[in-house]
Amino acid sequence: MSSSPPLLPPVDLRADDVEIGNYATLLDSLDIALLVFSADGSLQLRNTQAATLLGDTPVVWEDENGQPLAVDQRPEREVVQTRQVIRHRAIGIRKAASGATDWYRASAFPVFADDGSLRRVLLALANLTRDRQLASQSMPTHDPLTGVFNQGYIRLLLDDEDRRARRYGTPFSLALITIDDFADFCAANGREAGDRLLAEVGSLLGRNLREFDMVGRFASDQFLLILPNVRINDAMIGLERVLAAVEATYAHHTRAPLTISGGVTEYSGEDSSILIEHLKPLLSAAQEAGGNRLCVDLEIF
Repeated sequence: MSSSPPLLPPVDLRADDVEIGNYATLLDSLDIALLVFSADGSLQLRNTQAATLLGDTPVVWEDENGQPLAVDQRPEREVVQTRQVIRHRAIGIRKAASGATDWYRASAFPVFADDGSLRRVLLALANLTRDRQLASQSMPTHDPLTGVFNQGYIRLLLDDEDRRARRYGTPFSLALITIDDFADFCAANGREAGDRLLAEVGSLLGRNLREFDMVGRFASDQFLLILPNVRINDAMIGLERVLAAVEATYAHHTRAPLTISGGVTEYSGEDSSILIEHLKPLLSAAQEAGGNRLCVDLEIF
């Protein structure tokens, strides 16, 4: 099996141009394209991978639905406007000559001057289609109900994280989370109320995790959480905070109190599909024990 690009190494958000050049070279070694823009959006630098990817012929940038992206909709322009990091967006690049679209995981970062002004924007593109052929000219990434990643994309991100761990020996943890007694809640309040609750919990999960953690909807009422660069003991500390945040949010709600439960494991060399299978009985055990708790895979200790 060929190796997929790793998640991005960290970048100093106050890096000077020499450091950015070194970062561009590092990403070259990881088969990741890097484009460097000035604060006005003009291109300043591209590494070898980016030059190979874009070439000298016209390309069409596409969103996750395969629709052309206007220049102002591209990730680097959004960073110029918001000064916020953009992570894990699916971007299609279609060569005008061949009409073929390749898909990339796009992340864009602001780089600031000492006075706090925006100085550079870095756009990194990691190939998503190296190990699979897409059946369509689109790659939807987000679940429309909850706003988190959809099941197909979170599994693709998990595959990438699995390959990164194999290649570089970096740890990651994984959790499968669900709302306790969700079926009973829907029976008492209706499916629309259940949908609103799923959206609320999805938003809560995203706000209470680290900015580079990944949350995706998995099955109808479950969320898959990928926690890069952390072993299970430290992952549990963060996840316990998430459980507490959900419990506190709904403790005095007009509805009945609400809690979540989860199964948690750590990568130890398995394929991503086997990791997920490990999580399912752990989640069931957490619910059967009364809910509002996490059940850990003890076999990894």
